[in-house]
Amino acid sequence: MVRKIRGGKTGYSIPFIIREGRGIVFLVPEAPAKTAAEQLSTGTCLDEAVGGVYKGLFHVIVGPEGAGKTWLMFKTASALKERGKNVVYIAVAGAGAIYAERFGVDTVEVDLNVEELFSAVISTDCDVVFIRGLEALSTLYGPSVLYTVLRILLQMARGGRTVVVSLRDLHDLDMLFDVIVQMEERSVIGVRGPQGRIGEKIKC
Repeated sequence: MVRKIRGGKTGYSIPFIIREGRGIVFLVPEAPAKTAAEQLSTGTCLDEAVGGVYKGLFHVIVGPEGAGKTWLMFKTASALKERGKNVVYIAVAGAGAIYAERFGVDTVEVDLNVEELFSAVISTDCDVVFIRGLEALSTLYGPSVLYTVLRILLQMARGGRTVVVSLRDLHDLDMLFDVIVQMEERSVIGVRGPQGRIGEKIKC
């Protein structure tokens, strides 16, 4: 099922203000300290690479175009759904949503709008949120907006859910992520996470 969220009043408080002549100014408090994270088995190569996914931590799947990031996200989401977990895939500007039905994953499409994105994350009652297409926000609004969006998603992860995003590059923002999974040709080639680093390539 694919839902579409449009702009407008949502009833949720989004942490930014607009100053005349100065664009969008985000008000981002410091992220709370990490707490013990609950480990979730995914039934995918992520279990071997980093132990699965972790509630309360912020994950990124990174790799060039065609590396298999979207495929792995859908495969993981589908496996978690089969294990009784509530998952949702948020497609910014429709990124990857065309494959949702094939994997049986509930998908929410949002436009290139920061308020829509956060409204979609806040309004979904789920264990794991997968998000693809964030780099389009950077292209449209600049890298500082991408940085701020990632900081806020980090805080949302600290609130107890798992947040997994897909990026083509870490953009020198690797310290924002608790778990980093590097992909190449549907294989995990590098990891930083609670289980440490992998020593060899893991085919997914």
